[in-house]
Amino acid sequence: MEFLFRITNYDEPALDAETAELMQQRLEVRSREAVPGLWKVTDRLNACAARGPDWEKRRRRYRIYGAFLVALGVFALVPGLMEPRIPSLIASGGFAVVMGVWCLCLRERKPLRPPASCRKEAEALLAGRRAVNWSETAVEVRFDETGMTVSGGVHREEVSGEDMNGVFESKKLWLLVYGGENALLLQKKDLISGEAEEFLPYIQGKIIENHSSYKGEST
Repeated sequence: MEFLFRITNYDEPALDAETAELMQQRLEVRSREAVPGLWKVTDRLNACAARGPDWEKRRRRYRIYGAFLVALGVFALVPGLMEPRIPSLIASGGFAVVMGVWCLCLRERKPLRPPASCRKEAEALLAGRRAVNWSETAVEVRFDETGMTVSGGVHREEVSGEDMNGVFESKKLWLLVYGGENALLLQKKDLISGEAEEFLPYIQGKIIENHSSYKGEST
């Protein structure tokens, strides 16, 4: 299977909110990896609240859950911010506080806005994308069995499947994380070869396959 993207300009206003949403998805994954116990409790509380038929009772529950999450978030942030700083605790604590505040304010029924850190990352990523006139660069990104290849003019970058760490999706975008902290933002409209609905499960499958194989060889 093969997917080919021909990169175009990132000029749609909707990309700002969607990129922040993708950064929030990425932050949640990192937080779940850092403190899985906290997320087991959070998921269990959310599941219990969803079953409650009475909105007033559910709202009271969410207030309790919110206070609990804020307390856990602060508990994680304090040691994380002390020297030497621990980024995983800072990210996890910050996300827990945001979720707690959301639970406390649930009565307003407003969608949860991505944290400031996610919006800042999104702005930086899009600023870099928008500083280039992609219509003049002819950059293509290809995904196949060997991994990912980025080519344009004399530039060529190859990324193996083992170096891909995660992929996230919004309405108009995919965000691919590779090589630890590198991020590639792909617009769905730029896909010129391959089916859009097959891209996410394909990349997720390759990541799981390659990482499982790597762990097996290292044990």
